[in-house]
Order: sequence, then structure tokens, then C-alpha cells
Amino acid sequence: MSTFDGVGTNLQSQPHHISTATNSILALLTFILPVLLALLDLKFQNEPNSVFQAHPKTIKAAVASLLVFALAVGIDFTFHSSHLSRTCAAVLRTSIVCSGSLSLASLASLLFPDSWRPLIYLIYVLLSLGSLHRLVRKWCEWVHQEIMDKLQTLFTRMQQWHVRRSPATLPLTNMDPRYRVHVEGRVDPQVP
Repeated sequence: MSTFDGVGTNLQSQPHHISTATNSILALLTFILPVLLALLDLKFQNEPNSVFQAHPKTIKAAVASLLVFALAVGIDFTFHSSHLSRTCAAVLRTSIVCSGSLSLASLASLLFPDSWRPLIYLIYVLLSLGSLHRLVRKWCEWVHQEIMDKLQTLFTRMQQWHVRRSPATLPLTNMDPRYRVHVEGRVDPQVP
């Protein structure tokens, strides 16, 4: 049975292209972001200044990171990370996770006293380091593989060049002067 939206698009037959990690972050933001905004509205409803006036830098950081998150998810949805190189897909996933988490950390920090804000950002940084560590490790593996491939190609070409440039020669040997070879191929020892 097919499901259609208001404009007649079949929703069930469309392939699902967003990765599982992106789906989990997207679901988390979809749930937590409205909750945080509602709690911020409750906290600042009796204040003389709005949250934008009281904490402009934190709000700008939250909005900027949310825009980066939306851009990264849009790129993931448009270009399908399965069609990107492993490194590009890893960078895209890491930017999705880090920007979404930064947006949540910025908004959550506004709910707590100012003295707690560094602790909340520290928790964010520690959680993000795991994702960044995986990205750096994958990047280092990629660089190592590229270097090894280039070296292998270089050594193969050098070996092929040396084989083409070197004439075939017999190995040099030291003959024992006590033996003399006759024309018939018989070896007679020389008696002193």
C-alpha cells in the first residue's frame, strides 16, 4: 500500500539515502532542540532582556552551528555519502555530528548558571574528540596508503628503468690460477 503526501508524491517508494549516524543525530536534534527552546523561553520570559540580548555570542554560536549542521545534512542528502570517497564521507559525518552537538551544547549552556558554561563546553569537546579521533585516524590511514602506493609505483618504475638501461652482463668471478682451461673444455690442474 502506497502513502502519498499532499502533493501526490509516493513517500514509501523513495529510497532512503541518509546514513544511520545522520538519522540518529537528526532524530536527536528534532526532539531536543524544541525542548531546549521551550525551556529557554520559560527561563527568560520574566527577564527584562531576551536571551538574544543577554547572551548574543552563545546564541550566534548556536545559530551558526545549526546552519552548518543543516548545510552538512543537505549535502549528505543531495550527494549521498555512499557516492563520496571514504574520507569525504567521514568529514561530512564528523561535521554533522560536531555542528549538531555544538548547537545543542550552546543552547543547553544557557539553561545553567554562567559558571557552569565552561563545564558544558568541556563535555561537548570531550564527546567530540571521539568523533574527531576516528576522522584523524581514517585520514592518517588514507595518507599512509597513498604514500605506500606512490612508493610502490616509484620502486617498480625504478626497477623497470634499471632493467632496461643495464646490459646483460655475466657476474664477475675470481678464477683459481692453478687451473687452466684447454680449448677442448678439459680442466687440467697446473702443477707448480
